[in-house]
Amino acid sequence: MKKAIVFLIVCLLLVPYLAAAADIIWLPENDFFSKHSGDCVFLGRSFIANGAGGSVPVMDAPGSGKKIHTVKNGEYVYIEYSCRYDDELWGLVPTDQYTDSGYKCGWAKMDQFLVVYDYVSFHEEHLLEFHEPTGNYDALRTAGGAVIWPWPGAGKYLWTTTDLDVENFYVIHAYTDPEGREWGFVNYLYGQDNVWICLSDPLNTDIPAFNPATDPTKWESETEHKNIGKTDNNATWWIIALVAAVVIAAAVLIGVLWKPGKKKG
Repeated sequence: MKKAIVFLIVCLLLVPYLAAAADIIWLPENDFFSKHSGDCVFLGRSFIANGAGGSVPVMDAPGSGKKIHTVKNGEYVYIEYSCRYDDELWGLVPTDQYTDSGYKCGWAKMDQFLVVYDYVSFHEEHLLEFHEPTGNYDALRTAGGAVIWPWPGAGKYLWTTTDLDVENFYVIHAYTDPEGREWGFVNYLYGQDNVWICLSDPLNTDIPAFNPATDPTKWESETEHKNIGKTDNNATWWIIALVAAVVIAAAVLIGVLWKPGKKKG
């Protein structure tokens, strides 16, 4: 419950900015996703395959017996969407099949993957320490650029920029590390989603790894999923059975209470 609340707060913080970037989100090529996209949840995280048989089978649809791809254990995949089908969580996995519009995708059970530590993991651990930015970006203006990090204390940075538009730069929330450095979270910057910048020391590429990534772990859904698929059909049959039972009970009751008079001789 606590994890879900934390993720919900993060989502609320990002809502205005996700809408602005909606036009750049690539929609996966998959028939099941096209039909049920409204019931799928955006995930956007990296995972490592950890299947019981040494690999993870990827199906054309959740619950399907048609395999279209295989991910070997140890391979990394980016899972953009997840869904709950017949009370099991499935993830949309890219395959090696390429089309004019991009890569085709298939579905695999999420319990066969381990989630890789990322900005979401950092948010879950430190959300209560976030605050409004206290600086005025003077260090960024002086530097003229910045080092882009996946999260504060990662140890390894993503890339650097020497052409940062500070006047149109916006930090959603900030974090102060144990050494007093202030960091700013930016949901989109030059084609990269959800990154951090050290506002106090923007060009320093040697900031120690005070919060290194932990080993991949079992994923637990941060978001409630609507159940689709077989279980919904079962629920429908339960309703039909209940109505039928009521009708039968009513018929029996009428038979017991209604006693027609005897015919006259």
